[in-house]
Amino acid sequence: MRELLYDEASYAIGVDIGGTKVFIAIADDEGNIILKEKVKSSPDVAEIIRAIDDCIRKLNIDCGKIKGIGVGVPGMVNSKEGIVIDSPSLKWGNLRLKDIFLEHYKTAIELKNDVNLALIGERCYGGNDSDNMFYIAIGTGVGSAIIADGKIIEGFGYLAGEIGYFLGKEDMMPGKVNGFLEFGTFERKISGSALTLEGLKFGYSPQELFLQYRNHNPKVKPVIEEFALQLAIAIANGVSLLNPERVVIGGGVAESLDCIIDKIREHVANFTPVATRIELSKLGGEAGALGGIACFLKHQN
Repeated sequence: MRELLYDEASYAIGVDIGGTKVFIAIADDEGNIILKEKVKSSPDVAEIIRAIDDCIRKLNIDCGKIKGIGVGVPGMVNSKEGIVIDSPSLKWGNLRLKDIFLEHYKTAIELKNDVNLALIGERCYGGNDSDNMFYIAIGTGVGSAIIADGKIIEGFGYLAGEIGYFLGKEDMMPGKVNGFLEFGTFERKISGSALTLEGLKFGYSPQELFLQYRNHNPKVKPVIEEFALQLAIAIANGVSLLNPERVVIGGGVAESLDCIIDKIREHVANFTPVATRIELSKLGGEAGALGGIACFLKHQN
């Protein structure tokens, strides 16, 4: 990529730190995306910062013109204090991540749960501007974000939406518990990590599992249909509780769900009398980084 020089603009950076990859996006002050970069994730914060610095250098941006960096992290995040309370996929616990970023960048830092950040991205860049939305992100793990009457619901302690810890009756046997720095019981059923483990039985990646399902492979059919069923149960429960106008499914795994979205809709319609629209995100795994940018756009303030 050739070096670019933007003398007059200011910039916002979005960083979505996932369990397997970090997605970085940079926009000018009008919200135009001028760079997207995907790199391997790491529990070493210094490596993540180096990746961000590399992106800044590619555009030859003066760091003094960066007006803010929005950072999303999977797991429990106290956005007010800037602390990652519990991130199982990164093995971070009680990490003062915002302070680390502030020390390096000397600019405004927004630290949020990655799914809350993705919800912001969905509203700003994805065309889903509903004031009553239940957003579910399926990547390495599973999480959700809620907007009700135009306000993102973070909950007491900023931990609302942790559906990865949802329980079913079958989860109440010994050994199936939700613990600190561990994936939740629901995440063990429908996350990218869960699909990876299922795929190993057949020699398929998660994406290949869905491709084989499209091709009517009878071996993978029970795996994908169980995935659809478990996800639909969670959605139906959320719809009954929240009465959202829309349910949006995002995250990297959502990019493969077009083959079962109608089945999920059918299940949900049977499981709850509360009507809603269920859609796949058009942004996929990019929503979090774009939400980080949106935190600093003029029309978002």
